[in-house]
Amino acid sequence: MAGAIIHKTAMKIFGKSLKQYVEPVKYYILGSVLVVISQYAIALPLSDRYPFLLNLTQALWALLVALAVVKLVKKNFGMKHLLVAGVLFSLAIHGLKVSIRYFFYGRDVNYVIDRFLYGSLLVFIIVIVLGALFLYLKKKNTSLGW
Repeated sequence: MAGAIIHKTAMKIFGKSLKQYVEPVKYYILGSVLVVISQYAIALPLSDRYPFLLNLTQALWALLVALAVVKLVKKNFGMKHLLVAGVLFSLAIHGLKVSIRYFFYGRDVNYVIDRFLYGSLLVFIIVIVLGALFLYLKKKNTSLGW
């Protein structure tokens, strides 16, 4: 009985539950987390020899965010829903990055807050630009395979 009560009173953001936001893009979120872990476990130690690896990991998480935007637009998510998804990606990607920097690299709080805000800005630029573009194209019935 208590489970049914909790389920019925689950908080919704713009009419969608957290599960509805995460379910379509769970593999993109997981991929982003794995890219961040590989950035610090593989790319950073090898950055002296192969400096492009850090740029590659940055590009990979950005690509995963972009692919998630496309997937969510296909699932009839609007711009406000995409912004909520942007918050989730910011927390997953940059929350993990600043946690690693704070706990393992001893960075101070001001530095990690700055990095979190900067990284989140990049996520939101991707979400807003691509979201607006794909929503516009979908509204104009442009065939992009959806």
